[in-house]
Order: sequence, then C-alpha cells, then structure tokens
Amino acid sequence: MHKKLLCAIITAVFAAIMLVQPLGAISFDPGFDIWSEAVYLYNLDTHEAVFTRNPDERLTPASLTKIMTCVLVLEQFSDDISALSTTYWSGGYECFDELYLTGASTADIRNGEKVSVKDLLYALMLRSACEAANILAVNVAGSLSGFADMMNLKAKQLGMENTHYTNAHGLFWQDHYSTAHDIAILIEYAMSLPMFTEIACSATYEMAETSYHEARTISHTNSMMFKGSDYYYEYVKGLKTGTLDESGRCLASLAYKDGYSYLLVTLNAPQYDENGNSVMYNMIDHKNIYEWAFSSFEYTTLIAGTEEIAEVPVEYGEGVDYVIVRPAEEFSRIWNKNVPADSLHRVIDLKPNVIAPVKQGEVLGSMELSYGGETMAVIDLVATANVARSEQKELLAVAQSFIGSEDFFNAAKYSAAFFLVYTILIIILKIVIHRSNKKRAKQYTPGQGKRNVDKW
Repeated sequence: MHKKLLCAIITAVFAAIMLVQPLGAISFDPGFDIWSEAVYLYNLDTHEAVFTRNPDERLTPASLTKIMTCVLVLEQFSDDISALSTTYWSGGYECFDELYLTGASTADIRNGEKVSVKDLLYALMLRSACEAANILAVNVAGSLSGFADMMNLKAKQLGMENTHYTNAHGLFWQDHYSTAHDIAILIEYAMSLPMFTEIACSATYEMAETSYHEARTISHTNSMMFKGSDYYYEYVKGLKTGTLDESGRCLASLAYKDGYSYLLVTLNAPQYDENGNSVMYNMIDHKNIYEWAFSSFEYTTLIAGTEEIAEVPVEYGEGVDYVIVRPAEEFSRIWNKNVPADSLHRVIDLKPNVIAPVKQGEVLGSMELSYGGETMAVIDLVATANVARSEQKELLAVAQSFIGSEDFFNAAKYSAAFFLVYTILIIILKIVIHRSNKKRAKQYTPGQGKRNVDKW
C-alpha cells in the first residue's frame, strides 16, 4: 500500500510539473545535418524543449523500451530501495524462449540463475540485457503480458499519448511504438525515482558472483562515455542505447556543462554509411547537438517585468486620463544568443473602456510573444499605478453624453410639443374668456335694474 501511495504521489507531482510549462517549443536551425529522423532536446533546468524534429512521430524505440521496465521495477522498491541488493530473482523458460535466434543483446544470465534485482537492473540498462528485462517483468507482474499491461498503464498516467508497449525489452513486435517526446517525458519522470540516474549513467558496474558466474564487470553500451572511443564526449552521461533493423540507431543521453543540463532523445539514425560501414550516427548527432546547444544557448530575460508596454485610456480619472501597463512578471527562457530579443513578435491586446478607479497591479490586457510563427507565452499586462475616480469628470461626462444622446433629443422634442400645446391652450382660453366677457357686456342695459327696484 505504501509503495502504491508513494508512486501515485510521485506521478502526480511529475504531472503537475509537466502541466506548468507555459512555454512553447521554439526550434532554431542548428545549421548542420542531423541523421536521426526524430529529435527532442530538452533543458532540464527550465523544463523547455530547445530543439525538436518530428518529436511526436511514432517510431520503434528498440531498447529505449527498457527505460520503462526499469521505472516499473524501481517503483516496486520505492519504499525500501536498499532491498534491491538483497532481493534475488530468477526466470524460467518463458523469459528465454522468445529470445532464441533473435540476436538479442544479453548479459549471459542463465535459466534459473538467481541474480539480485540491483544487478538485473544494471544488466538491463548498461548491457541492454533482454533476458534481464523478461526476468524483471515476470517477477513484477507474474507474466510478460501482464507486465506489458503495466507499462501501458504507466505510459497513460505520464501523458505519453503516442506510446504503446507489447514487451519489456524492445525487440521489434507489431504495435510496439513510442516517440522522442514521450521518451523524454518518461526519462524526466524516471530521474525522480531513487537509483535510476545512478544506474542509467554508470559507465561500468561489477555484477556479483552467482552459481553460474564469477564476479564480472559490465560496461555501458554508450561509447560516448569512454575515452579512446571515436565518439567520446566528456560532458555526456548514459542513459540508454537501442538498435534494430526496424528502428535504426536510437539514443537517450544526458549532458552537463557550465551549469546547464540537457536531455536528448534521438530515434532512427542510419546504422551504416554509403559504403556499408557501421557508423554510430546516433552518437554523432548527440555530440553535434550538445556542442551547438552549449555554445549557442543561455538563460535570457526576454521581457523585463519593469518594461512599460503601453498606455491604456482611463475614463473619469482624477488628474489623468490614462495609465501605463507593464508585464505582470519577467519572462525568461533558454534562448539562442545569436538571435536578438527584439526579433520576438508582440501582439498587445488592451481592455477597452477602462473606467476609474484603477488599482495598481490590475490586469488591463495581455501580450502574446511568438517567434517563427510559434507562440511562446501570453503575459498579463498590469497597471503600474492607482487611478482615483473624479466625480466632477463623471458628472460632466454624463451631462455631455446626455446632451448629444437620443434621449436628450426625445426629451427636447416632447418638451417643445408640450410647450406648444400649452401655449395654444392658453391662447384658446384667453380667446374664450374675451368673447364671454364681450357677450356679457352686450346683454347689459343701463338703468334697467333701477326700474325693477322701483316697481317692487
């Protein structure tokens, strides 16, 4: 239960790290030929893809498959990593039968030979031992097919969307594929597990004595790690090689120099030159790409957090009618120092109709940064100062807006009509009163009233 909980936590943390990458993959032209069909160069310090070629193309991963095998075994021992040295596993015919007459790489582990899990993992990663892969698979899952199911479940959990496994060793089988990008995802997760980097980056290892073998030293298949090799590169470490007729030459490696850390995955480089000579084109690619990366790239601030980007008009502002906006935060990334920062394309989108009050730090727009047609980031733009609200400006604006509005004209029209009607009524009333008074005056006869009084 503890193992499952810890593995779930590690997976969740890794997934969160992957999700908080707002940066797009910006590929720069290295200016030299690359033999591999797929390439994924990833900066481990900033979690940025620096150079890619066909990163999501489904290809045969060959023995890079064994990285997932190693991951699943290490997860089984995550709560007691020391048990790798004290736990012994062996395999029966099911671990060896499918390997006969295939030319599969091995560490000469025999049917029934008991080997510590630690030694099996070193044989797996350094010698690319296919029998070690099967022994580990059967002991973890109970069967080879059950282990393949575990591999696919783990790939799904890690977001390896273009990967499917059918075996633990990487020999060519139908429906067994992965991508340079997915393998990089897997390796970054694997490096969070105890012992993985130590095992995968060891140049040599001494396997303990068994009932079949005396103690013996095995060496990594990555020739870049060894002085005297035609492919030696002093800054490279491990991780895993892979070669099949169907996959070409594949390689995943790490390199560290001058405070920068890189992971590089390449797939399907040729095995032979035009004359039929065996050539490690995968290692040639790795050395050339690393030398280019270390000489050309550096961590660069592309947008300063203090840079004044634009003025945003503000209505009803006390003493001002605009506010300056700046990036909400500094934007930095690994960048090719031969490419000027001002070559970035900016698209600024500001909020319309901003009305005071405005608070310092309030988001008033955004800025999209892109290069070569690829969006790198979208950055919030925030106010650099407070802007108070002016009641006088507001009242004046309301009055001005009313005078020129349709409501104002309607009110004026209705008022004029009312005044006209009222005037007409007054005039009519005055005429009626005048006529009434005049009529009364005509009906009155002087002295008539006096005679009536006398009569009575």
